[in-house]
Amino acid sequence: MRSLQLILIIGLVALVGSLTSCRKTEWTKQEVTQWYAKYHSAIRGGLGYQGSDRQWHYFIARVFDEWVFIRMKKEEVRLEDERPALRTSNAPLAYYAVDPSRNFRKIEGKSQGEQDGPASGPRPIR
Repeated sequence: MRSLQLILIIGLVALVGSLTSCRKTEWTKQEVTQWYAKYHSAIRGGLGYQGSDRQWHYFIARVFDEWVFIRMKKEEVRLEDERPALRTSNAPLAYYAVDPSRNFRKIEGKSQGEQDGPASGPRPIR
């Protein structure tokens, strides 16, 4: 009886683990634009640009209490202020926020954690 319970618990843990690993990460420009149009009012701090490598642009967003990680092929969208992908554990979450409804244009204004007042140069979102 005890071994049956153990097998059920292990199976349940494996199932839950596999469900969370099935989240979508590779997106098209159209998918991101449609998703943003649907959820933009629930996204805290906008869609953050995390940088690019040779093949991908990386973005992050917090929708309510969930994080959404987006990678999109570079040939789908051209960014004016392209930067290297953030890879270190102590790196900020994103360089800046973008607006997918305006062709991924950089959102000018106050970054998360930045004090009100004169701009002190480009600062990443933390």
